[in-house]
Amino acid sequence: MQNLKATVQKSRRRQAIWLLILAIGPGVLGLAADNDAGGMLSYVVTGASHHLTWFIAALVLMAPLTYVVQELALRVAFATQKPYGQVIRHRLGHPWSRVNGLVLHALNMVILVTEFLGMAMGENMIGIPWPVAVILAFAIVLAITSWSRYQSVERLLLWISLLNLIFIPAALLLHPSPGAWRMAFSGSFTPTIGFLMLSLAGNAMAPWMIYWQQNAVWAGQVRTLKAGRQDIMLGVVAQVVMATVVLLIGGLTPGSGAVFADPLRWLVAQDGRLVGDMFALGIFNAGFLAACTISLSSAWMVRESWAPGAHPRQEMPTRGGLFLLHLVTLGVAAAAAIFLWIPIGTLALWAQALGALWMPISLVTLGLIARDRRTMGPMAIRWRRQLGLAAIIALFIGLAVLGLTTA
Repeated sequence: MQNLKATVQKSRRRQAIWLLILAIGPGVLGLAADNDAGGMLSYVVTGASHHLTWFIAALVLMAPLTYVVQELALRVAFATQKPYGQVIRHRLGHPWSRVNGLVLHALNMVILVTEFLGMAMGENMIGIPWPVAVILAFAIVLAITSWSRYQSVERLLLWISLLNLIFIPAALLLHPSPGAWRMAFSGSFTPTIGFLMLSLAGNAMAPWMIYWQQNAVWAGQVRTLKAGRQDIMLGVVAQVVMATVVLLIGGLTPGSGAVFADPLRWLVAQDGRLVGDMFALGIFNAGFLAACTISLSSAWMVRESWAPGAHPRQEMPTRGGLFLLHLVTLGVAAAAAIFLWIPIGTLALWAQALGALWMPISLVTLGLIARDRRTMGPMAIRWRRQLGLAAIIALFIGLAVLGLTTA
């Protein structure tokens, strides 16, 4: 009898693990991609400021807030069974749908520049000349995002996202002294922390993620709210863990003078070639994942805002007439990465901060939709969730004021 119970319990555990694996989808992918090349570079720069007590605490605080927002986007996807751009257009009108789509598309192009920079930095570490590295990165992203079926791309990107784990052994190779640990957590609150906090918040929660979560659920295989919530929870945990690891790499690396100009070569100079090569591979992979997901999110935004109509769920948003716009978007971002004169670390921080500045507007838009019973039916959020969302909006506004006054 005991053997039978043990067998049943083991079978249930295996089934639970299998169901958890099956739940992995757009939530994990979107949050893994949100730890993008620009984000990882900004985490290194932020960690090098030696204020990890503040920044790691902020990451932990942002985790449940990120879950709340992404779960709300999931809820909208299930309630409406429509792409997010269509939902905005029907609820808030054509003008706002188009303005919102254009602004977010412009913000995404800035982020895409940092993704191509990150990918090119990784390639440049193995001797590929900078212009060739950027062109190669552009060609890879264009090829992957031009496939015909979304689910195939999602599965491929999920497998590739496992390469992000390489940041963990890179951190373990540092062997910091006790003094380095003390230094990393020694910083007090200074005016510069305000802007770094704004950038960190923009990396933890970006406007494009709402579009990605809602549209990817609509186009993908997430069948139940429970599975979608598990997917988001896994993504949030992975996001915080990997962000903390990279913050530690920046914080435990001695010296910080050249980190803004070229974080990767700074790591090589301070930590050695092996750590630099591993970080370079991680940055390339992070940039690749983000460039694919962000460009697809932008394509969804533009298609649903400017080319409304019936579109097959499985069809990639980059197909048909929007392929030219997709090509130009990636091309402009890649060209900017070739001719860029702004220090890479500085651009990475500002790219994340700009997203954080638009986040309150994105959250207000999401809240107006999620509370509308005509749109959401019985899944409309009640007053407690509305108050929670209002608190998140207030937090981003406060960070914006603090960040811009101390930048």
